[in-house]
Parts: sequence; C-alpha cells; structure tokens
Amino acid sequence: MKKKELLALTPPEMEMHLREIARKDEPQRVNQWVSIKKYQYGRYLLAKEENGYLVVSVFLAEHVRAEAKYPAYVVYFDRKADDFITWETDTGKWRNSMLDHLDWPEYMYDSGNYISSEDAELIQGYLGVQSGNYEDLLQFQQGVRTRSLHARDKKKTDAWDEAMRLVPALPKDWKTWILKRAVKEHYIFYQYQRGGAAEGHCTHCGHMVRIRNPKYNQHGVCSRCGQKIRFKSVDKSGYIRTQLETAYLFQRCRPGIVVLRRFEVWMTIEKGGFQNPQIHYDEVKRYLYDGKFQEEVYHFGDFKGRGLRWIGGESDCRWNGFYYNYYIAPREGSVYPRTLPDLGRRELRETGLVQWIRKNPVLNPRKYLHAWKRIPVLEQILKAGLPKLTEELVEYPEKLFWREFSGGLAKRLEIDNAKLKRLRELDGGIRFLCWLQEEKKQKLCLSDELICWFIENDILPEDLDFVKDRMSYVQIRNYLTRQQEGQEEDIRQVLTTWKDYLSMARRVKMNVRDEIVYRASRLFQRHKELVEYIAENRLSVTAMELAETYPYINDILPMLPEKYGFSDETYTILTPEKIEDILEEGQALHHCIDKKKEYFERINNQESYILFLRKTEQPNQPYYTLEVEPGGVIRQKRTEYDRQKKDIGEASAFLRKWQAVVQERLTKGDRDLAKKSRETRIESYTSMRKKKVRINGGLFAGQYLADVLEADLMEIPDAGKDAA
Repeated sequence: MKKKELLALTPPEMEMHLREIARKDEPQRVNQWVSIKKYQYGRYLLAKEENGYLVVSVFLAEHVRAEAKYPAYVVYFDRKADDFITWETDTGKWRNSMLDHLDWPEYMYDSGNYISSEDAELIQGYLGVQSGNYEDLLQFQQGVRTRSLHARDKKKTDAWDEAMRLVPALPKDWKTWILKRAVKEHYIFYQYQRGGAAEGHCTHCGHMVRIRNPKYNQHGVCSRCGQKIRFKSVDKSGYIRTQLETAYLFQRCRPGIVVLRRFEVWMTIEKGGFQNPQIHYDEVKRYLYDGKFQEEVYHFGDFKGRGLRWIGGESDCRWNGFYYNYYIAPREGSVYPRTLPDLGRRELRETGLVQWIRKNPVLNPRKYLHAWKRIPVLEQILKAGLPKLTEELVEYPEKLFWREFSGGLAKRLEIDNAKLKRLRELDGGIRFLCWLQEEKKQKLCLSDELICWFIENDILPEDLDFVKDRMSYVQIRNYLTRQQEGQEEDIRQVLTTWKDYLSMARRVKMNVRDEIVYRASRLFQRHKELVEYIAENRLSVTAMELAETYPYINDILPMLPEKYGFSDETYTILTPEKIEDILEEGQALHHCIDKKKEYFERINNQESYILFLRKTEQPNQPYYTLEVEPGGVIRQKRTEYDRQKKDIGEASAFLRKWQAVVQERLTKGDRDLAKKSRETRIESYTSMRKKKVRINGGLFAGQYLADVLEADLMEIPDAGKDAA
C-alpha cells in the first residue's frame, strides 16, 4: 500500500449525534471490587470508501467525550491487494498490527463497539464479510495474515508437495503383511471349559488351532503357524491394544529415486472381536534417496498450526492427533519384502542392503545406508560372508579406518587373502580385524587363540603401544596373566595399572627401557610404591618434569643473583637457585606461580624472571613474589592468595631504588631482551582486551585481566609509556 496516497485520503470525522451519544454514555464500574469502568460504546468506528480503499476511523469514548477532533487510529483496507495498515495519529507512525494488537485502554475489555448500520453495510459490501462489525474487520485482518504466511511459505511447501507426489500408493497386501510380520504381539483366544479348552483362535494365522490346558495370559506357541502367543480367555479379555512397532517400506518413486517409508503399526482387538483384529498404521517419516543416495527427510506433522501435512526436515516429535509428544516407536522394525528384489537389481544393487535385510528380518535400513555411505566397502564385507563385522560396522562405522584402494576386499581392509579367510572362518568383528591389520603391518604371525584372548579382555593393539616395542605379544599376555594372580582385578585393569606404573616411572626418571623396570615382578606393589613416592616428593618430581619441558631454566637461574640480587636494612631481593624454589614459593603463598606453566615458559625464553621480595630480618620467610622483565620492569608483585597488603606502598619505594641499581648492571644483551619483552607484553595486553578476557574467581573476579595486570605494572621511571 502506498502510504503517501493513503495520507492524502480524508478519514471519516466524528459526527455530532455520536458526540451526544458519547456524552450521555456515563462510565459504569465493572463491579464493586475493581476500579475499572466500562462504557456502552468504548470505540466508535466510522467507515468510508475512497479511491478504492476502505478507510475506518476509530475513536475512543474518552476522547469523544473530551471533544477530541481526530481519531486514535485510522485503518486502511485494500481489497485488491489483500492488505491493511494502520495510522496512529498520536505518534504519527504507521502500525502493521491487527486491531486486537493495538494499544487500547483497560475499559475496552468490557465495553462495546459502535458502528452505524450504514457503515456496517459499506464494510460488508467492500470486504465481503457477514455483518460488517468490529469482529468482521478483525477476522478479515486475520485472513490477510494467514494468506500472507501461506504465500511466504508457498515456494517451500510446493517443493515438498512435488517431492511427495512421487511416492507411490501402498501395496495391496500392506495390512495383511503388518498382521503377519510387523505386529509381534499375538494371542490365542479360547472359550473357558471345565477341564481345559481344547481349541482356540490364533490372531496371527486366523485359524482355530488345538490347545491344551491353557491358562489366562500364559505364554505359548501356536501349533499351526509357530507364532509366539499369549492365551486369552474370551470371557475375561477386554479391549486390547498392542505396543507400537516399527515397519519399513522401500518403493521406487521413479527410476533412480527411492523412498524409505517408516510407519508405526499396532493392532487392536475389541472385546469379543478376536476373529476380526484391526490393523492400524501411521506413517511418520519418509526418506528420499537420489542416484547418489543423497538423503531428503520428511516428517508428518502440523506445519505452523495450519494443518497436518508432510514437512521437510527431521523431527523427533510425533503428532498424536491433538498435540506433539516425544514418544518414538523403536527405530528397528520389519521391512516389507515384496518390493526388494526389483530394487536389489537396480537402485539398491551396489549397497548390499537387500542381502542384509534377508539376514536380519528386524533392523533399521536407514542406519545401514548411513554406514554404507561412510564406508562403501561395507557392501563387499557383507557379501564376503562377514556378518559380525557387518553388524558392528552398521552400528559403529567410524571404527573402521580404511583407505579407498582399488582391488579386492583384502587389500581394501589392509590385510591379505589368508588373513581375510581367517576373518571369515572365525566370523571376526572390528577388533579381530584390527589385530589382523596389526599382524600384517608388523609382519608378525599371531595365533588365533592369542588374538581371541586379547579380544576377550578388551585389548586392542594401540592399547599396548606403551610397551610393545620391548615385548612380544605372547610375553605381554604372559606378564598380564602372572600379574593378575592373587589380585581381584580383571586383565584390563592390570593393563591400566601397568601403563600407569610406567608413566609414573618415566616421571621420576627411571629407565623404563630396563627390563627390571618395565617388567616389574610385583607390579601392584611397585605401582603403590611409586604413588607414595610421588606424593611425598611432589615438588621435586614436578621440577624434574618442568626441567625436561623447559631445558634452559636451570642454566638461567644461577646467572640472576649477580644482576638482580639487592638488599637494604628493610628489604631484600633474592633469586631462586632451582625450579623447586619457585614451586615452594607458590605453595607457601598459595598463589598461582607453581600452578601455571606460563611463568616457566617465560623464564625459559628470558621474557621475564621470578624473584623473591623478603624482609631483610626474615630472608627465609616468603613475603612477596615478583615477576620481572630483563630490564627491571616489574610486571606483578603478589603475596598470599594473589593479594597485595597495605605495606605494598613502602615496599614499592624500595623496589624503585632496586630498579635504579639494576639499570646500572644491565648489558646490551639485557636491554635487547628487555625491549623484546616489553613488545610482547603490550601485544599480550592488547589481545586480552580484544578478547575481553575476564578473571573468573578470587579477589579480582569479573575484572578484565589486562586491567589488573597493567595496574600492577611498575615501569622504569622515564623509560616510556605504560602498555595500553
């Protein structure tokens, strides 16, 4: 609608006789408990048609009584464009809201609407509505909204409908097949007789069959069709509904396009109607596959409150006729067989799915197709007579690491033909294949009995990487078996203990390649001893690990005293002699210096050093820890729990004196390191600010890390601007 054209129109004006009606319409209280009042007419609607538009002025009762000249709203309707829009006179703005969503005073909840019979007739003729009252105006607006939403989604829904038109009709014997194959719960109904009934009606085969001394709800087997059943007395049994089962149907939509349809199926039996069981089915999903088996999913449901239809996309909700719920029938189900032979010769030929369905009458065909798409070699595995491997790969396709080789199945599985034969003869799964691949890669010859022992104990070749370069697989098995003797642990736990033991041995610098170490005769005892040793010597063990990770630290620390050591009558700056000194400082003051490897990395790179500020009278008592750049700039000064005490001002005066002394000791190499350190610091603060890094806990929780660090910074006087 053209807004300039609408503003050029003249809205209907309030008439004098309506003002008289409004003046006489005194507001009345709704009831004695609330102060809200109501009018006989809370709104006055005046209508006119101009230039093909229906123009409706809406006056409020209180405004009319106050001699207001202009309406509260002017609503414009365009029948040809199937549109409407509202002008709000108070704000001078356009509103797209429907009448019931405009701003109305509280009295409108209980007040009526005034429209003259002439105006109602005009509205009725223009909009083609029934009465031409306020409700008809609102109903027309709601229709415009609905039609607009339908038009907006039409491109999408038309594409869905076009795809669904390809789906063929159900087979003629669909219900019969559901009764015979898809529904699993069946019954034999018998008429109670003294001494036991001799025959009953089977719901599965539909025949009277011989029975012997049945008991109500007792499980049995039909003597005619072999179906598992439960016995039901005709007199005792009431309405029966079987549990939901899943059924699948494959059909060709057109050459190259296949649809997999998923149904929820069940059977009901009315009281006394056991000879006529009712079959029910709801189709809940459709999966369309093109020639490359690209999948399009559709589900049946209510689309945006506009009614039930097929909708593109996944949904785990099920429409039960009134609302959605999340109860989903089992995904595995019976597959209708009569469409499969033809599809198996054409569209499904290269998948192996038809052969898999024949071996597994109850399954999830979609899961198989997903696995086959991920590992196309699955078809060859199935046809090679490897059912266990196929089953495991359908469930966990990600467990097969394979490369796209040309050639036979053995080559594609990275084994040889002899090993493929062993795999087939033993019906091996993924783990057996892993051992055969390991055997070929390492050029070994492992017995089937040895491989099966490892598999039974849930051990794969990669689980033994920590020791298999020093021991054969036979030796490993023998060692694990011996160490299990007298223990209540299974073999897998023995292996875990062994691996943990060697990891700890490596931490404390034991020679893990020495047979005495890696084949400890009393594994659990040695493991316990190492746990206790590391607990008692945690700092020295951690120091060894840090020294291995950062090999230059122990060479750097002895050079620090000459350059950074300093003392006066009150304070002293000490330098750590070894890594353990830094770790002990962190533990004593309960801050993060011993917990974050970043500090040790910076020492290793000579970006900054860790120094100790002590009181001269108590040189062995931790006081403040300093992080200092090579040029003497102090990045951080923290005491217990990363805090600063009130005496930091006095200590800072000493630190200024110390910085001046350090400046006289610096070499050109130190100044180069200091320049590089300053640049790194500025870049780091800038990055923190861009990422808005905040401190999560402690004294400065919630503050920006860069702000806290910069506030603690002590630059060299006149050495340059602070990092920003």
